Amino acid sequence: MKYKISGLWILYLLLPSCLIADDIVRKEYSFDVSRRKPLRIRLEIDAGKLEIEPSRDARKISLNFRFDDDRHELSVDFDEDDNYLRVYFDVDKWFMDHDDGDGLSARIIVKLPTEVPILIECKTKASQCDIELGGLKIREFELHVLAGATSVTFSRPNRDKIEELEIDIKLGEIRIEKLGNANFKYANINGVVGSLIVDLTSDMDIMNDREIDIDLNIGETRLYLPENEAIRFSVSKFLFFSSLDIPSDFYKRGKYYYSDNYDNAKYKTKLSISLGIGTLDIRIR
Repeated sequence: MKYKISGLWILYLLLPSCLIADDIVRKEYSFDVSRRKPLRIRLEIDAGKLEIEPSRDARKISLNFRFDDDRHELSVDFDEDDNYLRVYFDVDKWFMDHDDGDGLSARIIVKLPTEVPILIECKTKASQCDIELGGLKIREFELHVLAGATSVTFSRPNRDKIEELEIDIKLGEIRIEKLGNANFKYANINGVVGSLIVDLTSDMDIMNDREIDIDLNIGETRLYLPENEAIRFSVSKFLFFSSLDIPSDFYKRGKYYYSDNYDNAKYKTKLSISLGIGTLDIRIR
């Protein structure tokens, strides 16, 4: 038996996919940044895949958005006088995602200028974050994620000094690579439920004392510590529900663990580690 499909039926069958394709829009922005004052950036992203990386331009910031126009609202505002960029990316319909197969229709790419001091504050609700800050002039960095997988990397030394660095994830995986390259004084890294991997190694000699607070309530924490740096750390845990794996390179004195070179070092790193229910694995790299 042969069936005939009229042109009208073909149009009807193709219509849903055409509508979905039409809903996906792309928007690009580019702003020239002044060198007279630091660049301040505030990103508020409801959901999607967020990528932040260095630009090839000395003082231009660019943004690239891909999203479902029926579900998202976008607002981008750059104040030239204040050198202040504000981005709001809201989701109106959380359960009607016309995605491209991986569950994330929204993509946000932010490329940062290389020759301007930068202060970043970023908040997301349900995102996958891939953030590369190596070789930039980062002066402040603050990241808050409600849920999602997060990667933060300083592949090259930061060319400014961060007084305070804060990363807070409520649910998901945190992976921080080459944190030693961030050139910071104080870092606060907090996770509630998930896994936390922090690599403190660097390609530079530390030029000041550093303090780091690391807190994970439920899950696995893994730390990679540099072999030759002077390090002292303490571990607080929730009764017998936490397990520790501490390398023999450290000796214990009182409530602290010390590297052999700690007492004679000019600059020192102090860590305070807090565990709820989970494991702590410390390795030398």
